[in-house]
Amino acid sequence: MDVEDYILLFLSLWILISALATKTIDVFLTLTLIGLLITLEVGGLFLSKEQKESMMPLVELLLIIFAIIVMKKVYEVLSG
Repeated sequence: MDVEDYILLFLSLWILISALATKTIDVFLTLTLIGLLITLEVGGLFLSKEQKESMMPLVELLLIIFAIIVMKKVYEVLSG
């Protein structure tokens, strides 16, 4: 197995365990973002520039969703 295969395996297992361990979509998406960022940071040396660039739109989308989740939680705290 290549290092890229191990990176894909780690990310797949991370997402599967996150899906099984969480009850809400908010926590699942946050854990998915964390796993993807860990994968890019730790495995970044072993990934080509094209592979990293292909993952960036997903990271950006998850960051936007994370910001929306945070704003929703802040609104809940301030209004309640």
